[in-house]
Amino acid sequence: MLARVIFAIFLLLALLGDARIFLFVLNRVVFGSHRQERNPWGWLMYVTVPLLIVFSALTTTWLIIAAAVGMYWIFTRIRALAFPHPPLAGVLDAPPEIIRLRKAHIPFAWLRRLGAHNDVYDIEVTCHEIFIDDLPESLDGYRIAFLTDTHVASFMRRGFYREVVAQMQRFDPNVILLGGDFVTWRRHIPLMTELLLTDLSARDGVFAVLGNHDYWAGAEEVMNAMRARDVRFLINEAVNLPLQIVGIDEVYRGDPNVEKAFAAIDPAQPCIGVSHHPDVIDLLGSHRIDLLLCGHTHGGQIRFPFFGAVVVPSRHEAEFAAGFHRVRNVLMYVSRGIGAIPPLRILCRPEVATFVLRRGQRTQ
Repeated sequence: MLARVIFAIFLLLALLGDARIFLFVLNRVVFGSHRQERNPWGWLMYVTVPLLIVFSALTTTWLIIAAAVGMYWIFTRIRALAFPHPPLAGVLDAPPEIIRLRKAHIPFAWLRRLGAHNDVYDIEVTCHEIFIDDLPESLDGYRIAFLTDTHVASFMRRGFYREVVAQMQRFDPNVILLGGDFVTWRRHIPLMTELLLTDLSARDGVFAVLGNHDYWAGAEEVMNAMRARDVRFLINEAVNLPLQIVGIDEVYRGDPNVEKAFAAIDPAQPCIGVSHHPDVIDLLGSHRIDLLLCGHTHGGQIRFPFFGAVVVPSRHEAEFAAGFHRVRNVLMYVSRGIGAIPPLRILCRPEVATFVLRRGQRTQ
């Protein structure tokens, strides 16, 4: 009996390891590296699983390897949950506000906490104070609203987009930054400008970068439609408002040129950056960015209890799925965005991210 239990656990670990290997291929190879409109690695989604099944069924050595991978995955998750990263210096998070646009369709709260609820219409407004040592006194209290991965589509409730815009305007931002992936399909570009941009405004303007889906849908059409609503694009370009803001192009289909983007940036002054994909962090070198805003990951979109985000299209996988990360001299925030294709979010609410800049105390 004991031998059967041990063997069952071994098989379960092997299956878990096969799943982790598949996710590695999916995240890093299929989703995480291609620049072409037609993904050259898409076939791996269909052949990897059968190959893993064949290897596991026919090769004892592979079963041992897969079981070891599964055990390591469980160990890393236990360690991450038991010893979470300490709060980053220079960041103060306020309790988020949740706006639920429909009633929960599952009556039991404990089931919802396990993922038995679609969060797609539960908007989470997050607010963060960012402390910068040499921020000019005139910029103390400067307000930034960030919205990304809207993926506007006709099958989503129009009231959802209107509420997102209303929450951003309620924050009364000095500047609004948009992180790309405004649409998934070209036919929704007019709908996007109507629903997102009609009432969107900030004192110092609205600035944007493109996402990979914008390139696939038609970059020029997206930019022309948004420029007609007074949105300015920062494609490897900087602007000097009361605050320096730099935009870096998308890493999948764009042409990120960091040196060009920073050509007019004064490194002795605070700088806010925006780019669609968090993997841009690998390109920044020693350039100073006091706050880099990214999206693309959707926070994983579908999260699992214990395992968290598993499908994250990045070479770093779930490491930069969402939230704050300090890499060298850059503080990066990855927003979960608001869009969902398909319209399903599990344990991962759509997010409107807001930031207030504060003078001093970053290094304390």
